[in-house]
Amino acid sequence: MKKSRHYFDYEEYINFQSEKTLNPEKRKIWLNEEWRLKIDGFKNEFNKVLDALAKDSKCLCIGARTGQEVVALNELGITDVIGLDLVPHSPHVIKGDMHSLEFENESFNFVYSNVFGNSINPEKMISEIERVLVPGGICYLQFKVGEDQDQYAECMIENPIHDVCTLFNKSFCVGITPIQRNFSGMNFEMCFQKDSDLCDLFDNYGSVKTIDVPQEYEEIWNDINLPIQVQKLDSSGIISEKLRKEILDGLSRRAYYLTRIANQFKCKNIAEVGTAEGWQFYTFCEYARNPDIDGSVFSCDPRDVRHKKYVDLYKDDQNVSFTNGISVDMSSKCKDIDMFYIDGLHDEGSIFQDIENLQKSQKEEGPCVWVFDDFDERFGCFKDILTISQFSRCFKVYNIGQTASGKPSHQVIIKGTFKI
Repeated sequence: MKKSRHYFDYEEYINFQSEKTLNPEKRKIWLNEEWRLKIDGFKNEFNKVLDALAKDSKCLCIGARTGQEVVALNELGITDVIGLDLVPHSPHVIKGDMHSLEFENESFNFVYSNVFGNSINPEKMISEIERVLVPGGICYLQFKVGEDQDQYAECMIENPIHDVCTLFNKSFCVGITPIQRNFSGMNFEMCFQKDSDLCDLFDNYGSVKTIDVPQEYEEIWNDINLPIQVQKLDSSGIISEKLRKEILDGLSRRAYYLTRIANQFKCKNIAEVGTAEGWQFYTFCEYARNPDIDGSVFSCDPRDVRHKKYVDLYKDDQNVSFTNGISVDMSSKCKDIDMFYIDGLHDEGSIFQDIENLQKSQKEEGPCVWVFDDFDERFGCFKDILTISQFSRCFKVYNIGQTASGKPSHQVIIKGTFKI
């Protein structure tokens, strides 16, 4: 996501953004010839999500200008609606700042905005939206992608999946759709639903970028993956000590964070595709051997290059299984799996093959958690992961930092049960 401009201070930003809403010519148009047009336009947009709202839902419209979206919701039967803008407009819009919402935690069932591109700090904006939403509440965003923005745009969305989804720490994406350019010029929309488990995960552990890794898990990283990543940094020509430390610190948190996802969603039995040297595999094993979990871990890889220390450590553990092969070879050995971690081939079609091979291993009751690595456009599996994420209508994307080659890296959590 690209930023458009820089300001001397925040007040300068507020003054600049207020110019558009204060413009007398624009206000005249909004309040006269465009008044009914925009109300009807918003009604068409809100009809897409109306099933998710009750008549007594409390709604917030951010960047409401003169309030047509407020009136639209009112006319659809939702009476408790607040419009918010830097410039108030009675009776539909009060003064407020999207980066600092003056409402109590969990105040709204629904938040709508089409001014994401006007935010100088999108991460803060989304954090505030998540704060004021109740668990189960819906955030509905519309914006422009791949088109010229007006002079008031502060950020340019290049990839909504990576630019927007990653900003949500407490919500699953439940809808993502390119749309025909609508009455207000928007051509893309996304819906997010705040989730209690993701709230607890973030509140208790932070994000993958901030989580503290306990010593026993840090030791697994130091033994298995740290030397490999240092070698990759050398091969990539990354010599800056500051950057090397930043990359290694980020990488070191990835495996433990996945155990916190498993713990939060009460996952006991885990199946992994793509063991390699075993950093993630043995991190899962450390998690599963906890008496409170007492779970099983299955993993596979066509190459057996596991770290010898940990092969010996777990050689007599009946709840740990490694298959020297691919997912179809492992599938007959595992059952009642409630978490799958797919870090296998990057080829197009490989993800669908792994799901087909492992679907019969899913636990019978309740949804499972699937995590897919390498969700980046440079890999052939990117479109496949995107397809199944959209199909699931319950996924979360997060940025796990840079790889040792200096490239961005993302993972996806999908909550659901697959049947192919």
